[in-house]
Amino acid sequence: MKISDTVVGAGFAVAGALIFTATLNYPIPEGGQPGPSLFPRILGTLMAAFGGALSLRGLRARDVSDRVAWRRLHANAGFVNALFVLAGGLAYILFVDRVGFLIMGALVLFVVMWRLQVGVLKAALVAVLFNTAVHFLFAKILRVPLSLGVLWW
Repeated sequence: MKISDTVVGAGFAVAGALIFTATLNYPIPEGGQPGPSLFPRILGTLMAAFGGALSLRGLRARDVSDRVAWRRLHANAGFVNALFVLAGGLAYILFVDRVGFLIMGALVLFVVMWRLQVGVLKAALVAVLFNTAVHFLFAKILRVPLSLGVLWW
């Protein structure tokens, strides 16, 4: 099964445009220093540009015999894996404030690795160690406030 480059490229172009427009309200710091909108705008611009290029390439090389088998997408392991990653990101966004960064991050990492057929013990160990290292880096070194959720320490 092949999903059209035109559709995928258009999706990335729209996502990039949404990212860019979401940063228009970000504050602009004084003194010419880069603000919080710099990297999301760069990412959004690149996504929109490369998505548009992929979409145009797909339109030019379009083969009318290629049909997207929408009814068989659930059987495609790559598509289901992508849905797991998206669902993990959405679950993280929805529950991180209540559950906390340490628990939610480790849980999402574990579920995604488990879905990608990493062994249960290895997935749990990597999820806990990596998430703890990320928490230490952002919360302790960079002093980014992260939600503790049910953990009060």
